[in-house]
Amino acid sequence: MTFTPEAIFTWLEAMALDPFSLGIALALATFVTEDGTLIAGSLLVGSGVASPALVITALVAGIVGGDIVLYTVGWSAREIRALRRRLPIKQAKKVRNWLRGRETAILFFSRFMPGTRLVTYLTFGFLKLSLIHFTLVMTAACLVWVVSIVLFISEIQKAFSDIGGTYAALIAAATAVIVIIFAPKLVRRHKAAKTLEDAEIEGSANNG
Repeated sequence: MTFTPEAIFTWLEAMALDPFSLGIALALATFVTEDGTLIAGSLLVGSGVASPALVITALVAGIVGGDIVLYTVGWSAREIRALRRRLPIKQAKKVRNWLRGRETAILFFSRFMPGTRLVTYLTFGFLKLSLIHFTLVMTAACLVWVVSIVLFISEIQKAFSDIGGTYAALIAAATAVIVIIFAPKLVRRHKAAKTLEDAEIEGSANNG
């Protein structure tokens, strides 16, 4: 099976008669592709197949669940040397002091900047920073991201519904891809949008 938004949408649409199963399927699908499932879920809402509350709840549960899994892997790496060698956490101990006072911002903005999430979540787990704090911040960030995308894309789809369901879905999906690609570039301009890479850059500047 090809994990494209269209393929995921078709699979999820077939489960629409059973909201519980649909919710579970959406949550699990995020472990395969977050962006693809987010787009597919938005299209389900836009086409009237599923309610916004169901889709948003399932997506947030699945995405935050995946984040916690990565945190747990990082935590486990402290005790498992073989695992520690295979993970991108070589600089973890060096950034502990730099992270103080920045934990919430680093976590929150990582949700909107693909490419920073893996190392961030693994590092927070490896350093054994508060799991409760991690979960609360990631849930808040995920809610902002998922609610914004689902409601915006579903409204785009509805706005073009007069030209046909297929064309409306294609326009909505294309819009979602554009937003997902360019949103991180806009977020990165925010002065509080720091990443763990900034710790290395600032450290090098100070040493220089």
